[in-house]
Amino acid sequence: MKKPTLRVTKWLGDIPVEAECTACPGAEKFRVTPTSHRPNREEYSQQLQRAFDHHFKTVHLSETPAKLNKT
Repeated sequence: MKKPTLRVTKWLGDIPVEAECTACPGAEKFRVTPTSHRPNREEYSQQLQRAFDHHFKTVHLSETPAKLNKT
């Protein structure tokens, strides 16, 4: 299995608004939580990355490195 990564699945123009884990396609979706009425690409990207980082630590960190690096 390849190392899990964040893949954007939904865009609002050039702003990412939804993503998923490549190791858990369809199972784990990450969505931004708007903080204002104007979307911000940097803020939304950071939100998605933080959600993925948390998911990775709780779900995939227990997998062995050898298992993650197999293709």
